[in-house]
Amino acid sequence: MKMPTTFLLILAMLAAPSAVGAQSIEPRSTWANDHGSVLVIQSVAPDGRLTGTYSSSLPDYPCRNIAFPLVGWVAGDIIAYAMRAKSESADCGTITSWTGALRDGKLYAEWSLATVDPQSKKPVLSHGTDIYHRKSVVSQR
Repeated sequence: MKMPTTFLLILAMLAAPSAVGAQSIEPRSTWANDHGSVLVIQSVAPDGRLTGTYSSSLPDYPCRNIAFPLVGWVAGDIIAYAMRAKSESADCGTITSWTGALRDGKLYAEWSLATVDPQSKKPVLSHGTDIYHRKSVVSQR
């Protein structure tokens, strides 16, 4: 069985020696990927549970720039979270999950999106990878 190239690329990056310096997935931090989509980590509990929001800025996404709640887990520099693109004001009919790791100040993540094709009514699964850059960390005063 062949492993996806993107998975092998991420694995190779994680195995490479890391730069000296503190790394962490902090609460109250904002991250953006190369497409302009935004991950906001609002809180990380002592047991690693996280809450936040995610908004996609992809031009063909029907719920573009709407922040939806997400939940997940942080364990050191690794992260997993999921989002259902549904709120009181919008329902995109998608559920997306991400798993990733912080490396040299960037968050490398693989995503999987599930939806139902409106015409065929069949489930559709998509997947890919993104690299996130920290935009800001809000101080906790």
